[in-house]
Amino acid sequence: MPKVTGEIQVEFAVRSGLTQLVRKYHTSPLKIAKTFRYDNETLSLDAPPAEQLGVYMMDCSPGLMSGDHYEITMRLGEGARVYLTNQSFTKVHPSEAGSGSTQRQTLKLGAEALLEYMPEPLMLYKDASLAAEMDVQLSPGSALIFSDVLCPGRTQRGEIFHYTRYTNRLKVWHDNELIFYQNQKIEPASMQLSAPGCWEQETHLGNLYVFSDRLNQRELEAVLAIMDTLGDVQVRVGASLTYKHGLVVSIMGRHAWEVQNALSIGWQELRRSLFGFMPLMVNK
Repeated sequence: MPKVTGEIQVEFAVRSGLTQLVRKYHTSPLKIAKTFRYDNETLSLDAPPAEQLGVYMMDCSPGLMSGDHYEITMRLGEGARVYLTNQSFTKVHPSEAGSGSTQRQTLKLGAEALLEYMPEPLMLYKDASLAAEMDVQLSPGSALIFSDVLCPGRTQRGEIFHYTRYTNRLKVWHDNELIFYQNQKIEPASMQLSAPGCWEQETHLGNLYVFSDRLNQRELEAVLAIMDTLGDVQVRVGASLTYKHGLVVSIMGRHAWEVQNALSIGWQELRRSLFGFMPLMVNK
């Protein structure tokens, strides 16, 4: 196991009807900034706003260096609602031979909890290597909405797929049953990423994952319909239901902002369809 060079442990619970941060532990360079509160307006005029806690993760270093290992653990108690993001792009610096960077995230959601995790894009510099993994444990009635955006490098410097390796593993359990497993590996030097049926002319990949036992065909149809309204935005979009309690939207494009914008539109539509919430306006 690599030595931990940055760690966050956070626990949320409902106290007096409001989601509260009840426990936190972090080590430099990672930290949790001061929380803030949202009042989610609902589509129903008769329903009161649904409170939700906003949380920012921060990294005061230049990014993940060769040999760094980050550990991030989030626990949400029964009924807790959290919007989680980070301050800026996750930057992965060049790795020394045989020594890459690693990150492991663990998300545990209690019954009826909601976590919306929308981090900024991931950027791998030239010669960078990152092994990332996320384990998610859901309880009955809980829901996770999570997005990720992968950039090919610092494109303004001509770094397009010049990183060494990127691996990403995602496992999701619902009520102790494994319902989703993704294992992604990209090694640009040994792959023909521009080949037909692969990345072709696109350079950025984004995914929106939704896991909830509330999901059904209606949410898939809703998100596909809203994606048809993107107009002239040059992205490719695909979406499908997973084996059980899941929906994945994948978007490919040439610019991070285009992919992020399309993912945001899908996210806001799913908030409306699943929970009856109006769009969450997040300022950064």
